[in-house]
Amino acid sequence: MSLIEPILVPPSAVRDTRMSGGEHPSPFPLLGSERLRVQFLRSDRLTPPDRRRWANLTACAAPGNVLAADWCLSPLLEDYPARLAVVCDRAGGWIGMLPIAYERLPGTGWLGGWHTWPLGAAHAHTGLIGTPLVRAGAEHAFWEALLAQLDARPGLAGGLFADALPLDDPATLALVSLCAQQGRALHGWGGFARSAWRPDIPAKPRAEMLMRSRMEEQEALLAVAHGPLKLAFHRHAEDCGPWLAAFHALERGGGSLGAAPFAPATLRSVIAAGQQRGAVRLASLAAGETIVAMAAWLVSDARGYGLALGIDARARGFAPHRMLMRRIAKHARHEGMVQFDACAAAGTVPDLMWPEQRRFARFAVAIGGPCRRALLARAMGALDSGASA
Repeated sequence: MSLIEPILVPPSAVRDTRMSGGEHPSPFPLLGSERLRVQFLRSDRLTPPDRRRWANLTACAAPGNVLAADWCLSPLLEDYPARLAVVCDRAGGWIGMLPIAYERLPGTGWLGGWHTWPLGAAHAHTGLIGTPLVRAGAEHAFWEALLAQLDARPGLAGGLFADALPLDDPATLALVSLCAQQGRALHGWGGFARSAWRPDIPAKPRAEMLMRSRMEEQEALLAVAHGPLKLAFHRHAEDCGPWLAAFHALERGGGSLGAAPFAPATLRSVIAAGQQRGAVRLASLAAGETIVAMAAWLVSDARGYGLALGIDARARGFAPHRMLMRRIAKHARHEGMVQFDACAAAGTVPDLMWPEQRRFARFAVAIGGPCRRALLARAMGALDSGASA
């Protein structure tokens, strides 16, 4: 069974989550030896203790989503406020956090639900990762507590709509496993893939040879037109300001390829915070005295995540961003990375230089009682029928 196909459960097999007397079970189920509780916190009203707990969670989180780290996500939430669904242990420490908001499901016109990572244009265009920030090994407990809370108090929501879940991530696998275990319907709606790089998956020899030949030809032409190519890494704190100034100059000239939804101040905050932690890399490619391509990416647990990419629009015909990404791939291999997710927007044309495709799913998760789950199944069936028509 494919992970992105709906797991259909007949009405007779749907577990009624209500107790006798019409009451719902406790939203704070006993998981293992700890009693977990769920909070919904407004991102613009976090207290200093909340921020400390978020920072502590970042320090012990499972690898896979540095974009949800406190220092990375906080600046973005200033542009796109949301609620944070937080699962806490008995002592109040956070074991997991997921941005969430109530929104209408596109394509239905009437069905609303809890949507994860509701960050507007930033999510649509920059390819964020939709998994929660969660303690290593606590993925199953996080989803179990959150879904129990939504079962007990769903409000007007018809389901939980989880977007951009990588199929190779333990948090995604934990959600699928839990739904199967509980007999909870899990509907897929529009999975996608985007370019990635892994050292253990080489490109096809013939395609790689043709691409290398074409790239070397383009590099030679660019060198003749503007001067020899030179790659530079900007590793020092004092490099952040000049790099950002040059990058925004490329943006104003129409050369942004990956950071348009980020306000300049937001990108500056993320890069500055990442540099302090050794979690950001800045690079530029110059032809002679002219910078023709620039890139920023995040690094965590031997994984890379694309953050910003720009070119000099006057050199667009030479595809200088591909020249830069070719060099970044070599650097990633030298640095010992196990994966590099380009974090390109959904629907971006795959790059032959980055042949690996990282696959993502969008899931609609059933919550509440049988009637609510039946409405969700009906809505998702209508969406599937409309998509196939």
